[in-house]
Amino acid sequence: MQTLVTSPTAAAPVLRAVGLSKRYGNNLALDGVSLDVHPGQVHVLFGENGAGKSTLISMLAGAREPSAGGIEIGGHRGAFRSVAQAREHGVRAVFQEFSLVPQLSVAENITLGEEPVGAARLLSKSAARDEARRLIDELGFALDADAKVASLPRGKQQMVEICKALRRPPRVLILDEPTASLSEHDAQALFGLVRKLKEQGTAIIYITHRMHEIPALGDQVTVLRDGQFVATVSADTPENRLIELMTGRTLAKIYPQPGRTLGAVRLAIEGLNLEPEAGSVTVSDASLEVRAGEIVGIAGLVGCGKSELAQACFGLRRLQSGRVVLDGREVSFKHPADAIAKGLWYSPADRKHDGLALGRPARENMSLSGLRWGRLRSRWLRPRREAAALGEMSRRVEFPAPRLREPVDSFSGGNQQKVLLAKGLAQDIGVYVFDEPTVGVDIGARLAIYHCLAELSAAGAAILLVSSDLPELMGMTHRLLVMNNGRIACEFQRGDYDEHRILEQFF
Repeated sequence: MQTLVTSPTAAAPVLRAVGLSKRYGNNLALDGVSLDVHPGQVHVLFGENGAGKSTLISMLAGAREPSAGGIEIGGHRGAFRSVAQAREHGVRAVFQEFSLVPQLSVAENITLGEEPVGAARLLSKSAARDEARRLIDELGFALDADAKVASLPRGKQQMVEICKALRRPPRVLILDEPTASLSEHDAQALFGLVRKLKEQGTAIIYITHRMHEIPALGDQVTVLRDGQFVATVSADTPENRLIELMTGRTLAKIYPQPGRTLGAVRLAIEGLNLEPEAGSVTVSDASLEVRAGEIVGIAGLVGCGKSELAQACFGLRRLQSGRVVLDGREVSFKHPADAIAKGLWYSPADRKHDGLALGRPARENMSLSGLRWGRLRSRWLRPRREAAALGEMSRRVEFPAPRLREPVDSFSGGNQQKVLLAKGLAQDIGVYVFDEPTVGVDIGARLAIYHCLAELSAAGAAILLVSSDLPELMGMTHRLLVMNNGRIACEFQRGDYDEHRILEQFF
C-alpha cells in the first residue's frame, strides 16, 4: 500500500482514527486504517463498494465497535460503544440506508430520540413541530414538517435525515452518498450547506462515487482498497489518478465515445399523456425518438416525470392518450411481460424493491426472465446451456462468476446492479430503458456499466437513459432531453452540451 504525503494543516485534527480494524469471522473488513479529520475541511473517503468505507464510518459514528484500534476526539480515547455516545462527542452521521420511521411525520422523525418536553415534563408535539420548521427553514429544504415520511420520495427522505443530523451543531458530520437520491438542483443546495458548515468550522467526512463532487467540495481524499489504506491526496488530484489508486489499475477514460452510426427509429413516443395516479407526476404531451445505436438521455429534477415516462414505455403506467411505437409498430403493453416479448426492457431505479429477488442467488436472478424469452427459453431446464449463458453475461457486465451461486443480498450495490444489468441481457432485446442505472454504485462498477451500455449501442440497440447524474448523461449520450413539471422542456445535441445551459432548463 502507498502513503502519499499531503501538505500540513494548520489546525489540529478534531478527530483521529487510530489503527481501526474490523473482523467478521474470518473476513477482515477493515485492516488498521488511520485517519485525521480537521475542522473546517471536507475529507472525502473514496473506494469501490466493499473497500471498507461503510465499515469505517459505522465505527466513527458508534454504530459498530472496532475489533482493534480506537478513536480520539476531545478527551475521548477508545471505541464508541453506541451512536448516542458518538453524538455526545459531537459526531453525527447521515447514512445511505435511512433510519426513519415511515409512519411518523417529518417533525417527529427529526426530533426522534431527542424530543422536546413541556413544562410538565411531557413530550411536546407543538414544540417538536416548531423546532423542525425552524431547522427546515434554516437549511432551505422544501419539506412539510407535518407530512408523513412514508409519503415522501426518497430525495425528500434524504433531506429529513440531514435535518436529523444537524439538529445539534456537530463537530464532525459524516455524509454517506448524500446526493445519491437527490436531483442536481437539490444536490447544489446540499453543496451550499456543506460549504456553510465548513465556514463554521465543522469537520465533514464525505463519501461519494460521483467524481465531479470531489474537487467541488473536498479538501483531502483518503483512498481505501480491500479494507486497507492506500493514500491520502489532495482533492484536486486528477480523476484518472484517483481511479488508479482506487482500483490498482490504469485507466484511459471514464465514458466510452458514443458511436456515430445510427439506424432507423426503434422507439418513438408520440404525444404521450399518462393517467393521473396518487403520489406520482402526470406526464403531458411527451414525444421523443430513439434510433438504433443511439443513447438518448433524460435529465430533470426529482419529480419532473422522467421515471414515470420511462415506466410508461414498459407498461407500468396507464396511458390516457398518445402512442408508443416500437420498430415502426404501435404497441400497447398491458403487462411488462408483453414489452419483453416485443423486445423492450426496462431496468428500474430501485433495484432492491423492484428489480431483484434479494434472497435468491445471482444466477437465478440473471436467468429468471430469460427462461421464458430469448436464448434460455425452453419447456425444460437445460443446465449446460444456462451455465454457458450465465458465464457470458457475467463477462459482459464484469460480474465475478465464482459468486453466481451466492444470494444477491450479500453483494455490494455495484454487484447488485451488475446482476440487474445481466438480467436484461438474457432476452432478445432491441430497446433498453435504463432508469438510474448507477445510483449508489462505485466508479469501478460504473465503468463496467458504461462499457456494457456502449457495447449494446454499438450492436444496434436503442437506449433511453434516465439519470440524475448530469455529467453521466453528458458523457454517455448522443442527445439529451430535459423534463420539467411532467413535460419535455428542451433537447440538446451532444455538440451543444453545456452544463449551465442544461441546468437552466430544469426550472
